[in-house]
Amino acid sequence: SIELNIWENSEDRQRLIAGLRKDGVTQNLEAVFRTKSGGIRYGLMSASVINLSGVPHIISITRDITDRKRTEEALLRSEAHLHTLVNTLPDLVWLKDPQGVYLSCNSRFESFFGAPEAEVVGKTDYDFFDRRLADFFRANDAAAVMAGGPHINEEEVTYASDGHREILETIKTPMFDADGHLIGVLGIARDITEHKRAE
Repeated sequence: SIELNIWENSEDRQRLIAGLRKDGVTQNLEAVFRTKSGGIRYGLMSASVINLSGVPHIISITRDITDRKRTEEALLRSEAHLHTLVNTLPDLVWLKDPQGVYLSCNSRFESFFGAPEAEVVGKTDYDFFDRRLADFFRANDAAAVMAGGPHINEEEVTYASDGHREILETIKTPMFDADGHLIGVLGIARDITEHKRAE
């Protein structure tokens, strides 16, 4: 197949050849192939060099993984769409695991913490706030878990990005997997400062 015109990307062919030259074997090489009819297929290829009567030959096995790759690509597009959707919300959105470790957040929440999501994920409230405020946030997480459903509270916070203050209405909801195990606590907070002033 090395000399056949089946390779969609010449780099895939070069990776196969490089592996065979170096080790005499290439395993689980993902490659893109063009079919006789012009269609595109994804394959997972393993190949090795064998000697038959002193003449080197290549034996290879390729498994069609097109359906898996297309499913993965569709999932990535869906995740990107969801991420864009959550980032356009004017509310703060975040997800913590049961121990209070941040798993994700949107751009509005990044502004509140004054840090990008990559620096928020893996940390807890105690990494960003004094113990009193961090305890308050964790108590509300626990209240939502104990209630088994949404827990609403109000809190006044200061944004680390520019120092302005807002009164937030925060809804914390426990999230469970299909087996009923707790995944974490989803938080959504909306600025109600003007509404409170009007009251």
